[in-house]
Amino acid sequence: MGKKKVASASGEGDESVPESSQDKYANELQKLIDVIDPDEYSDDLGTDIWGWFTELEKFSSAAVKAGVTYGKTLRNRLVKEHLEGLLPIFSKFTSKIKERDANIYDLQTALAGTDEALLRAKVWTLEKENAALKAKLDLNADVASSLRDLLPKFDDLKANNSNVIREELPSIIKQIACEDLGKTVQTANTELVEQVKINCSETRSFAQVALQAKNLPSGVAPTFRPPTSKPEGVLLIKPKDETARNHETNRKIFVEVLQKNNPEVRLRGIGKIHGGGGIKLIAASLQEVQAVKDILLEKCDKEVLEKYDIVIPNRKAPQIILYNVDKEVEEGALKSGLIAKNITLADGNNKPHFQIDFSIPARNSKFNHWVLSVNPKKFSEIIAKEGLYFQFNRLRFKEFVSPRQCRKCFAFGHTTKNCDPKSEQRCDRCGDVRGKKHRCRGPYCINCGESNKKFRTNFRTEHSCLDPNCKSLNKQIDLIRQRTDYGI
Repeated sequence: MGKKKVASASGEGDESVPESSQDKYANELQKLIDVIDPDEYSDDLGTDIWGWFTELEKFSSAAVKAGVTYGKTLRNRLVKEHLEGLLPIFSKFTSKIKERDANIYDLQTALAGTDEALLRAKVWTLEKENAALKAKLDLNADVASSLRDLLPKFDDLKANNSNVIREELPSIIKQIACEDLGKTVQTANTELVEQVKINCSETRSFAQVALQAKNLPSGVAPTFRPPTSKPEGVLLIKPKDETARNHETNRKIFVEVLQKNNPEVRLRGIGKIHGGGGIKLIAASLQEVQAVKDILLEKCDKEVLEKYDIVIPNRKAPQIILYNVDKEVEEGALKSGLIAKNITLADGNNKPHFQIDFSIPARNSKFNHWVLSVNPKKFSEIIAKEGLYFQFNRLRFKEFVSPRQCRKCFAFGHTTKNCDPKSEQRCDRCGDVRGKKHRCRGPYCINCGESNKKFRTNFRTEHSCLDPNCKSLNKQIDLIRQRTDYGI
């Protein structure tokens, strides 16, 4: 019977063993492969394991038939071609465990939060019912007291004739009973109106209402407050023809049409659409700007209308900025991860209530900030959360309102890309043109200075053009909020 060398742990060939002994070990490996059932393993892990053992058996059989000794070369081939293949299997296995643990943790958290919220809601409901019953008892006591006051009056009137009773009885009842009842009802209505005003002015969760009924602190209240003023009306006139991209010419054409046909039209201002030569008409309300649009469509020549798009833009959706997301996270992974961990970010069909707009590099190079547009009808509910879960973190966020400001001329409403080519680079500290002989003369905001001249405001100007506390900047933020749809 033939003999072959077999591998030893030292890397050198051991004494030859009978071939039947080698067949025995080869068969044992094949038997192990034969009993592997992929269906006994989670997902596709069984298929991966079966495939790994099959490839190992082929490698082993080939090595035995070739009479290769187990030395450094064979060891390195075994590690490179087979043992490294175990790492992806282990990685996939551990990721399944992590995913399972995360789901269990979220489920436990959700159940715990739900139980607590339900208990608080029940307490709140019972306290409200108790208050309502107490109010009814107080009202019944008032009525009973008024009737007791009426009885002596009836005794005094028994001696009088029926005509006197018919004449005086309504006035007596009105004097004694109705006055007290009217005051009670008026007080109750006043309290109800005040409570409704409070509920309308502040977005609160059911748990917060229950806590307030018990005079307990409800934690950090939402800081978001929607704008109280009515939104402005904006009409955009955009040239479609390359020959009609002169802003001054376009302004003159449409102002003349309004002056000729309806000089009573009131506009808050006429602005410039940067980069295209168009104009922006701003009115006090959507109704007024719609009237301006109707006048232009009716009175402008057909040749003029063919050169322009005249549209009232939809109010923009509110935005939030999500801070410090790992830089390796891509847009698709961020979207699916947020939906998986935050039930308020999607509807029953898992359709998201948001869309991802763009990312901003964070100060820490390991992270990005992401800007998201939110469904206006869900914005107040989402902004009240003050944090969103993603992977195994809770990410902080807030409303994102960022006016466009040029870094060349530092004016608002456009970026450096769309700045007038004739404009020169200015100093962000003093606002002067930054030429070769420029010497900074100290903080001066050209935007606040221009506002004081043009609109007779009284803004302080002793600050940089990029100061985050600039009054002109805050005014731009207010305008953006007025033109944002918050779903109210």
